[in-house]
Amino acid sequence: MYWLSKKMRHEDQKGASAVELALVLPILVALLFGIFQFGLVFNNYLAITHAAREGARLATVDKYDETVVRDRAAPADPTSVSIAYPNGNVQGEPVVVTVTDDFPLDIPFFGSVNIPLTGSATMRMES
Repeated sequence: MYWLSKKMRHEDQKGASAVELALVLPILVALLFGIFQFGLVFNNYLAITHAAREGARLATVDKYDETVVRDRAAPADPTSVSIAYPNGNVQGEPVVVTVTDDFPLDIPFFGSVNIPLTGSATMRMES
């Protein structure tokens, strides 16, 4: 009788793994999707920070006007680049370049959210 009860218990478990997979799979897919989206947001943040640093570097050498600095701060839109001279435009004073952008984050079944990203760089005027 022992083998009969053991066989019946095994047969009762046939669909358990399919049910477990159906319960766990959406969570795993959501987790992987979240990791992928975080990577995209972080990549865009690094690109914006790099654009601000490049713009600040161009602004400090005083060979370029503000339109050239805005145009070369790629991949940012030139209208999202702001250049400030807090203490004036003289040698040794800081130049602050700030780049802002919105990253559209599309989440399935939840909708879309715009994440504001800001990168800023401060350097001293050289010449």
